[in-house]
Amino acid sequence: MTQQMPPDGRTAYRVTINLDGRAPQVFHMTLPGTIPELNIATLRVGRRGGANERDYAFRELLYPRIGAVTVAGGHVEAAMKRLLILLMESSGRFSLVDKSWSELHTLLVKESRKPGGRRKELAGILQWAVDNRLKERRDNVVHAYWWIFDDVEVTRSRFFRKEDGANMTGTFADLDEDANLLFEYAQKLDDLLGEDWARALLFRD
Repeated sequence: MTQQMPPDGRTAYRVTINLDGRAPQVFHMTLPGTIPELNIATLRVGRRGGANERDYAFRELLYPRIGAVTVAGGHVEAAMKRLLILLMESSGRFSLVDKSWSELHTLLVKESRKPGGRRKELAGILQWAVDNRLKERRDNVVHAYWWIFDDVEVTRSRFFRKEDGANMTGTFADLDEDANLLFEYAQKLDDLLGEDWARALLFRD
């Protein structure tokens, strides 16, 4: 890290972060002195002079992938609620299962341990979701601060509960996999409903 003086007169450092098997990330980092400790994950990320054409092109690739994971996560939570209502033999009101992902998962695990045809298959599906870290995949996309500039690859800052934060660097292919697995999970849960939940079927033409 080498010290430099940016045009606005504030002290800044040239920072290089080396990544295994990838191009290093290089940027200037200002240190105002108002905060005694700094975690790189908490930085505000920008570009001098504003975003350039490469940044806009990068965002056109990044944003749809973040959106796909977000949509898939919503499908999963809706499927969990439908299935839980059906297994509990409750009314069809989602307000009765207004729970977080973790709470819904816990309740479905309890239901899967009871006797009943679809419950046995449910246990395997829930374990598949755990093995593939699907909640973690969703959270790491939805609850991240994304570095939306071309020079830093696919990087996000992630702040876990009661932790200071960490930077995560991946690929567009990683995000594609996240979305595909989440949609697959939602479909597995929906398939357990069979025809015991109402559908809206759009016309083909």
